[in-house]
Amino acid sequence: MSDEYNEAEQRFLERIERRVEFFRTLFMAELGVYLPSDETQRKRAIGTLVRMTARQKELPHLSPDVLEQAKRTLSQQLEAMQKLLPHDVQYRNRLRRPW
Repeated sequence: MSDEYNEAEQRFLERIERRVEFFRTLFMAELGVYLPSDETQRKRAIGTLVRMTARQKELPHLSPDVLEQAKRTLSQQLEAMQKLLPHDVQYRNRLRRPW
């Protein structure tokens, strides 16, 4: 973590890293979390997960850049998990991803 973050942002980003570690553990166990095929729904779901990870008292102290960084971090991990889903789910999603 960088010193440029305030205390609330540091705690929040550490919490996000713990969530990512949990998702990595699932990934190594060859388990995946389904994401909606619609890009708008996907972004909304990840944004909701990020906001739910933040504590209520932290939200006013989190900058938009920090929230965006958290979304990117979680999104990368969740996107990597999509290739583990059964082929019928991947087909139904019709995701144009180079898996």
